Amino acid sequence: MNWIKGIVRFWKTIQIILLFLVSILLVYFMFPREGKFKYEYSKNKPWMHETLVAPFDIPIYKPDQQLQRERDSLLRNVQLYFFYDSLIGSNMLSTFTSDYNNLVSSMGFGAYVSDAWSFTGHVISDVLEDIYSIGVIERNPVLEGQELDQLSIMVMKNTLAEEYRFRAFYTERSAYEYLISEIERINPGSLAILNRMTLNDYLRSNVLYNEDMTSKVRQANLEGVTITQGMVQAGQRIISRGELVSGSNFLVIESLRREYESNPNVGKNYLVVYMGQFLLITLIFLALFWFIYYFGKDILTNRKQTFFTLGLIVVMVGLTRAASTNDAVSVYVIPFVVVPIFLKTFFNIRYALFVHMITLLLAGFWVPNSYQFVMMNFLAGLVGVFSLRSYYRRGILFYTATFVFATYAMIYILLSIMQEGDLAQINWINVLWLAGNGLLILTVYPLVFLFERIFGFLSDATLFELSDTNQPLLRKLAEKAPGTFQHSMQVANLAEEAILKVGGNSLLVRAGALYHDIGKMENPHYFIENQHDGVNPHGDLDYRSSAKVIIDHVIQGMEIGKKHGLPEKIIDCIRMHHGTSTAQYFYRSFINDNPNEEVEISEFTYPGPKPDSKETAVLMIADSVEAASRTLKKYSPETIHELVENIIAHQTKEDQFSDTTLTFADITIIKEIFKNRLSNIYHSRIEYPE
Repeated sequence: MNWIKGIVRFWKTIQIILLFLVSILLVYFMFPREGKFKYEYSKNKPWMHETLVAPFDIPIYKPDQQLQRERDSLLRNVQLYFFYDSLIGSNMLSTFTSDYNNLVSSMGFGAYVSDAWSFTGHVISDVLEDIYSIGVIERNPVLEGQELDQLSIMVMKNTLAEEYRFRAFYTERSAYEYLISEIERINPGSLAILNRMTLNDYLRSNVLYNEDMTSKVRQANLEGVTITQGMVQAGQRIISRGELVSGSNFLVIESLRREYESNPNVGKNYLVVYMGQFLLITLIFLALFWFIYYFGKDILTNRKQTFFTLGLIVVMVGLTRAASTNDAVSVYVIPFVVVPIFLKTFFNIRYALFVHMITLLLAGFWVPNSYQFVMMNFLAGLVGVFSLRSYYRRGILFYTATFVFATYAMIYILLSIMQEGDLAQINWINVLWLAGNGLLILTVYPLVFLFERIFGFLSDATLFELSDTNQPLLRKLAEKAPGTFQHSMQVANLAEEAILKVGGNSLLVRAGALYHDIGKMENPHYFIENQHDGVNPHGDLDYRSSAKVIIDHVIQGMEIGKKHGLPEKIIDCIRMHHGTSTAQYFYRSFINDNPNEEVEISEFTYPGPKPDSKETAVLMIADSVEAASRTLKKYSPETIHELVENIIAHQTKEDQFSDTTLTFADITIIKEIFKNRLSNIYHSRIEYPE
């Protein structure tokens, strides 16, 4: 059987190694294919490296803000394009002539048409023709906010574009007003005739906005904006050691970095670059592996936990790469703080902060100033971890998001002031991105719930819910085994107070204590705390059978816990709260009554395993001490002292704490806490006079 266990352990080790290897490859293939600029620098700070000389001709690139201003100016001043549609005017004139003739015919003039009607028809046709020859311009939404009196537009006529003033054309309203005024001037008596027709129906825009042509011209203008402003010749000195990185020097250094990282023709051997990237990524993940090996070996034995940690790193690196290659999204919006928050929730602070630093070191390769990036996000991570102390407090996540945003904003503004020396130069858009970062932290709570279900984790929020004595399973325990329920409450109080002193998860030990004896619901009357009528059913059983009934409450408790979906750590509390100890009462009774009979101690031994954490060890001690304290005939500091000492000494002798991190100092503290607590519970009371 040992060789089978060896094969299983070996296969698990291979799987963990494969997870690390896959993570290394994913990060490697996301890495920038160009080399990393070897100099670190900050604006308005001294140049700390050797004198920098241009290794090749360097075009000086314009700052992003300047390019944006030039592009915005072009977009504001680009001319709008319209096209003249002659068919619309012809169609409207034909329609008017047809409608006018039909109106005349319907009035019964027959072949004879009065001169007034004939003249009016010609007048209206001539004016409409004049209007359409000049043009009726479309009132497109693109004209909103434009100063129409000063606006010049381009109009396409017969494939030729000419510039016109906007006011050179009629609008539908001005065309109608002109039509009416011309009819009144030429033929004043025709207005009565016009009451029979709606002339608005014959006025349509024939100078129409050409969005496609406008967009093409706008794009051509944008492409014509030059992104450079000058050149630095090869061999020219750029900056000397100690010189301030500012103004033109900063632009030249930024241009050199840009050329070095984007131009393949700068003398780099890319095979060496790729090899260096792979080895560096491997070393970073190897550092993570050794940290986990020495400080969280249990994580390496759990594939789900390892996968969650590595997956979190890869996802954050992937988001950084996506943001750095997409101008529409800023890297400032990526909520790196969720990494330590998640890991602190499911593991511990030391592990959370180390993985957070590893993530930032990998993600820093995509950002221009890695040092500032790492500093901002690491400090924000510290604030996030220490401000989010417990999920069950109302509003705590909102406060954490606020503190994190305040930290980000303060550091960013201070760095901007140091670099620019001017408050007006602060890019407030980045501050808004950081505000979005803070809002994304609010997604932590639902994601914690999701990760708990997927990976089998256990958060403080879930432990707090499980500790509610109104939980159905605890109510069932209180109903079926009220004595056991009261015992569990006392154990929870004792264990919680002890674990707070020696260090550990107080919510876990409390929840574990409340559920540790749920197996007694199957046969509650076999346990002394539930016997109230003086009848002990063990009198009808032999010692082996009695021991089996008592020992089986652990196995039955595990089955009940799994059936009701209790987390694995709570089931561990049920499984380990007696460790591999023996049912001493029945074991000693059997030996005393059968001195000549061979006894198999395994028949009186709990299945275990032994406690493997501080929480399960403290629970074991608290359970034994609380149960034994009920059997004392006399309560005094001396009897309580002797009870606690004997129980812990016996458990130590049985080697029940060898798999935990409990120290002798911890055990001494636990003893004192239990002695004081039991003395307070069973203190003597005054006798009331009759």
